Amino acid sequence: MIRSSRAGSAGLCVIALTVLSACDSASVSPAEAVVPDSTLTTPVLPLDTVEQPAVPGMTSPSDDPVTSVTTPVTIPPATPTDTPDVPVTPEPPAIDQPPVAEEVPKLEQPPVAEETPKPPEQPPVAEEMAEAEQPPVAVVPPVNGPDTNSPIADPVDPDEVLATPSATGSDRTDGEDDSVVTAESKSLVGPFIKDTSRSAGPPSVPQDLTLLLASERWLEFTWAPSTDDQSVEGYEIYRDGQLLATVRGDTGYEHDYRSWLSTSYIDCNYTRYTTCGDVQPVPGSTYSYTVAAVDNEGMRSANSAPALFTLAQRSSEPVNLDGYAKVFSEEFDGTTLDRSRWKTALPWGPDTTINRETQYFVNIFGNSPLAYDPFVFTGETVQITGINTPPELAEAANNKPYLSGVLTTSDYFEMTYGYLEMNAKLAGGEGLLSTFFLFNQDFEKNKPEIDIIEFIGSRPDKAYQTYHYYDSNRARFRSGEKHSSPTMETVYSSPLSEGFHNYSVLWEEELVIWYIDGIEVRRLTGPRVSDEPMNIIAQLVIGSEWIGAPAASAIPAVLEIDYIRAWQKQ
Repeated sequence: MIRSSRAGSAGLCVIALTVLSACDSASVSPAEAVVPDSTLTTPVLPLDTVEQPAVPGMTSPSDDPVTSVTTPVTIPPATPTDTPDVPVTPEPPAIDQPPVAEEVPKLEQPPVAEETPKPPEQPPVAEEMAEAEQPPVAVVPPVNGPDTNSPIADPVDPDEVLATPSATGSDRTDGEDDSVVTAESKSLVGPFIKDTSRSAGPPSVPQDLTLLLASERWLEFTWAPSTDDQSVEGYEIYRDGQLLATVRGDTGYEHDYRSWLSTSYIDCNYTRYTTCGDVQPVPGSTYSYTVAAVDNEGMRSANSAPALFTLAQRSSEPVNLDGYAKVFSEEFDGTTLDRSRWKTALPWGPDTTINRETQYFVNIFGNSPLAYDPFVFTGETVQITGINTPPELAEAANNKPYLSGVLTTSDYFEMTYGYLEMNAKLAGGEGLLSTFFLFNQDFEKNKPEIDIIEFIGSRPDKAYQTYHYYDSNRARFRSGEKHSSPTMETVYSSPLSEGFHNYSVLWEEELVIWYIDGIEVRRLTGPRVSDEPMNIIAQLVIGSEWIGAPAASAIPAVLEIDYIRAWQKQ
């Protein structure tokens, strides 16, 4: 681990939380401006510290270690702001399922596939981006100790005996229904039910409105499909009596079609739509939702019975691991990787390219490894080091222009629920992406994924958190329809690549909480939080359709990891 000479704390700094509003496709957009919020509580700062606003590119007031503890500021509820709509650009093509036709035909009956499509060969690694829309919420992080950024007091004991990890749960596929609520099971027949014996008239009233997920600025819910004698063409979504949107399958937009097939809706998906604006939900608030069905003749059902859903709200409480025991600890203080706990290749192998990435992950444990080891040990850390591919290795590296490394516990360690953290110095520079996430290694099945940190090196003060899952709806794919949360953005007060920081997640039943340096930055609740076992992945991506091509000055690139640790309830 990092000793005091490496100063675990980067000093007192302010975290500003924002969210995103439009999708960035193949290139990286300029840094976004943060919308000021005059209603914010002023952060508590030491008397000898000059107060600075939380804006992109702001440097830390001091690079010296802070020795006094500052009480965190209570997080006030954020309020909606009037923000101009941002044009939505098409997202990168889906990399985790067969391609979807650009024009989706108008449906007159549930789109149930006669044949099960071949499972995708590529895994669901999210690469999503958009422009900032939400006002920041400022908090003051507590001061960390001199030896570690971990919010958990945990001195390293070389003779420590780890508890046995728990990896309960299962990932179902091949026709098995793993729906978590009744409405999801009912939607497996398609977005509506055609009943020719039904008399002419409007469709049946949608039933079983059920919350799936709730974060601070968005929530997702589903409902059982309506029945009609011909076809249902759309579902009108109301919040507190106000029409928010109409879910249809014939717009030609992939995200509309996903919602249509799975009879679900995200309020408010600021990553994919520009319609949040004046109707942005407020953290911690409760709203009444109803849904009405409209058929192909324009006849409209009555509104469904109202359902009350409450958004999540962040807490200023620190991580509490009372009753937890450590189940995984890698301090990277040796001279080589432990082959009994790490793999250096992803489950789909080196010949599959995802997200149009331009690096080749060197598998040092492979049968014929390349003559380059991207894992450099310093005695206290491991440095995943990316370089230009030497000409003599180009053919063996599938002619990828860069070599890099990935660490995964696939087949060796997996967990269901618990607390996971990584202390690391992320790679800065154009065209670099440092990622740390939990992932179900059986990527041809339901593929839940918790992105703990995605860091684009050209956006030095921004960190991204996302959650993905697949439902049981197999109208197109036997692995179900993909559901992704809006891409959640955290703005830090200083460049995250300039020092070591702690990135962690608490994952429990119906709960995910993301932290940076022990401060809660995002919260997610609901029955669609994964209960499947997942393994750990950390990697350095060089060039992709999301982050763009790397600058020459960014190579060689280094993602330096101090430690990775995990705890579970006992």
